Amino acid sequence: MTTTEHRAAWWVYAEPGNTTTRIRHNAQMRGSWGYDVTCSCGWASRTGGGLRRYVRELLDLHRYEARDGS
Repeated sequence: MTTTEHRAAWWVYAEPGNTTTRIRHNAQMRGSWGYDVTCSCGWASRTGGGLRRYVRELLDLHRYEARDGS
């Protein structure tokens, strides 16, 4: 079993429908955004701008599978 910690980087899309321009999310951002997340292991959600709750579920599933070894 590995003890490598998976670190997530959250991204947002500034323009609806434009998945080529993404910026790092920070705590000062307000409003509605389309979210994606990347992991330090190379995994990415690739939703193209999903709801934060859904992308968070994908990240939690990825972390579970990585920890479980599936």
